[in-house]
Amino acid sequence: MINQEIYVNPAKGRQYNPDDFAGILAKYESDVKVQYLIKNMDVQYPLTIIRTSLKSAFVSWEELDRYISSLTQSLYNGLYNDEYNYTKMLVGSAYNNNHVALELIANPTTSEEIAKEFVTKARSYYLNFQVNSGDYNGWKKAGGSGRPIITRTRPEDIILLIRNDIRSYIDVNVLASAFQLTSSEFLASNIYPIDTFSVFDYDEYGNKIEIFDGSNIIAMICDRRWFKIRPQEQYMESQRNANNRSMQYYLNCIKMYEYSLFANAVCFITEEPQIALTSMQFPQNLVTLTPNITKYISVETNPANSTSEITFTTENEDVISIEKTGSKTVKITPLKEGQAIVTATSNGISTTTNIVISENIISISNINFGTQNVTVNEGETETIDVSITPNNGTQTILYTSSNESIFTVEKINNTQISITGVATGVSTLIATTGSVTTLLNVEITAKS
Repeated sequence: MINQEIYVNPAKGRQYNPDDFAGILAKYESDVKVQYLIKNMDVQYPLTIIRTSLKSAFVSWEELDRYISSLTQSLYNGLYNDEYNYTKMLVGSAYNNNHVALELIANPTTSEEIAKEFVTKARSYYLNFQVNSGDYNGWKKAGGSGRPIITRTRPEDIILLIRNDIRSYIDVNVLASAFQLTSSEFLASNIYPIDTFSVFDYDEYGNKIEIFDGSNIIAMICDRRWFKIRPQEQYMESQRNANNRSMQYYLNCIKMYEYSLFANAVCFITEEPQIALTSMQFPQNLVTLTPNITKYISVETNPANSTSEITFTTENEDVISIEKTGSKTVKITPLKEGQAIVTATSNGISTTTNIVISENIISISNINFGTQNVTVNEGETETIDVSITPNNGTQTILYTSSNESIFTVEKINNTQISITGVATGVSTLIATTGSVTTLLNVEITAKS
C-alpha cells in the first residue's frame, strides 16, 4: 500500500502595481510537493502450543493457563521489540541516505567543553526550528525539485532522541533549560532516551548480530511529525489442530515506517556518511548580475544525496569574490563590471558557470534564431543574426556548441554569431541567458 504526504509551500508575494491590468490573465502556480510513503513492515509472529504435552509439567490448570498467557504475551513482546528497532532504523536510514540535516560534533562525554557545545547547539536548533526556514528539512537533500520547503515547528512538538550515555553525562536540568522547560516537563514529553542508535538481533545460538551500525549518531532533535509511523492492520489469528491437539497462534502486524522530508530534523553525528558523487552541474550556464547584487548558486549533484566535498574557485577575483556557504552552495559577490567563471570541483569531477556583471541590465525574455535548422559546409563559416525580446535587452547571451568536433561557434556580439563547420554531422547550438534557453539544429555537410 502506498500513502502520500502533500505539502504546499507558502505563496510568494509581489509588489503591487496599479498599472498591471494584464496580470489578471496570468497563471499563478501553487508550489506543491509530494512524498510517497510505502508500507514496509509486514511481520507475522507465530506460536504453537500443545496443551496436553504442557499439562504434564504443571500441577494445576491455573498454572498452565498463566503460562499459556505468558506465551501469547511473548508475541506482543516480540512486536514491541521490533517496533522499537524499526523506529531507530528510521533515524539510521535518514543518516545513511543523507536525507536529514547533520551536525558534526565530537562525543559530548569526552569533555565538559564539548558537552556544553552540544547543549548550546541543541538550544540553537530548538529556537531555529520555530522560525520559517528551508534549512532543516530533507526535501533538497533527497533530490526534491523546485523551491526549498519552508517549514517551522511549534515548541511543544520539538523532541530530542538522545543516547543514554550522553544523557547521563549531561545534567538533565541543563538540557531542560535549553528547551525552556522544567526538568519534569522535559522528561515527561520532550526527551526519548535511546540505548544506542545501532540495531542488534540474536541468532538461534544467542550470538549478537549487528543489523545496523548507528554508533556515529549521538542524538536527534526533530519535529514529532518527522516520524511517519502509521498502522495498517494488527490482529491475532488462531487455528486449532485436532490431529495433535495443538493451537497455532499468529500475531500479524502491518505498518508503515517512514520519515518525512517536510519536517524539521537534525542528527548530531561524530562522522559524516559517505556517498560518492558521480556527476554535477550548475542549473544555469550563465548568470547575469548588477554590481550591487549578491547571489547564492547551488550545484546539482548526482546522486542528489552525495556527501563528497565540493570546492568552488574562480580565476577572476578582480570581478567577483566567492564564498562557500553550504555543502553545495556558493555566494557570489560582484566587485566590478566584467565576466568571470566559477568552477565547482570534487574528486576529479568539475563543472562551470559563467558570471556576467553589468550595469543597467535589461532582461531578455526570448531568443529566436528565425529557424529551427541551419546547414553549413564543412570547413566554411556562416554568420547568423539572432533576434531577442525585448530588442533592447542587455542581458548577456551565452552561445555554445554541444559537440565542437562537428562545429564551433564564436560570439560576435549579443545578437550575432558565426558557426564554423568542422566535420560532417548534426549537433545542437545552445543559446542561454538567465532562465531562457533556445536550441538550433546545426547540420555540417561535405562540400559539393
